[in-house]
Amino acid sequence: MYALQLDRKVNFFWGDPGVSELQQIQEMAIAYPSATGGQGSRTLQRNGMLSRLRCLAQARLNVSAYTGAPSKSVYGVLGSLINRIRIDANGSISLIDLSGIGLNIYNDVQNQDGSTLAPVAYDTTLDNVAAATSLKKYNAIGATGDFDAQAPFELQFSLPVNIKQQVAELGLWLLQNQSIDVGVNVIFNPLYSSAASRNALWSGGTLTATATVANTQLLIERELYTIPARQEEYPDLRWAHQVIESRRDILGSAFRFEVPRAGVLLRAMIMILDSNGDPVDVSDISSLKWVYGANETPISRPGNFFTMEYVQDYGHYPPKGVAVLDFYKFGGKGLKFVKDTESLANLRIEGTLTSTTTGSALVILDRFVTVSGR
Repeated sequence: MYALQLDRKVNFFWGDPGVSELQQIQEMAIAYPSATGGQGSRTLQRNGMLSRLRCLAQARLNVSAYTGAPSKSVYGVLGSLINRIRIDANGSISLIDLSGIGLNIYNDVQNQDGSTLAPVAYDTTLDNVAAATSLKKYNAIGATGDFDAQAPFELQFSLPVNIKQQVAELGLWLLQNQSIDVGVNVIFNPLYSSAASRNALWSGGTLTATATVANTQLLIERELYTIPARQEEYPDLRWAHQVIESRRDILGSAFRFEVPRAGVLLRAMIMILDSNGDPVDVSDISSLKWVYGANETPISRPGNFFTMEYVQDYGHYPPKGVAVLDFYKFGGKGLKFVKDTESLANLRIEGTLTSTTTGSALVILDRFVTVSGR
């Protein structure tokens, strides 16, 4: 029923090839603010209809004296370098709100082939042809000198939706409106911590190290469509694509997350962390449930079955601790199985664990919401 309601609001963006042009434009980088991290921001150029941001996080640490090796973070490059990334429209409408580790999870799920995450698959037996240089780096420190960490990620503002065997893009943001600012705000963690820490790229050991601020930054490329000549050719701009992260405590080997009544839920991504903040393998999930109304429970599964489905859907194993409820995928990127959170009472996600008694559940909601005045 909800799919029919949404169908009436959609103007298809694909059609006349002369309607718009796809452009890819480099934005000003967000610089690492100081040797110990901090906050950096950038307002996107007012031009076109924003489809996605393609980003490359880069960090360099200079080690001037060394006697003991530090450790790399279990959160990986994005999880340990980025404390939080937010993208807001006019400082009030949150489009993206993720921790670094949440960003890593979302990036892995929305790139179903792992294209921005996995090393290049290449036939090395061919003569004279080599794979491109990897976008991923995470040097281990075992001497003095410069050490690099680097990772790519993408943030989708529009998603393809199949409606009556046609494809529409929902979630595009019109940047050419002078009354709308879209800003990217990043809080960076320190690159190095002398005490053991998950929230630093390198930590522990005995060394003297300083962040190379000039070589630590977030590079941003904006993918956009040009504005159609006639307003009647505009896509439907009343929908925003939101990716929002929250956390809930695990107490007594259980957690409960009440899903906000806001828009159309495409996916829910869950990551289990123990009391130390380390990821817990999903084999420890005895039950993860999708519940609404008077305890109607259409999904109740142990963690290993979420892993089996993840491998089938995305072609690789999930990050440790991650389970996904993907309603967008269930409907073939259509609207048949997405969840109208505004019409489902008492909607919640409930989890029980076998050996993890305390900790936290990181929950990422990937959804479409209507925005008035667009």
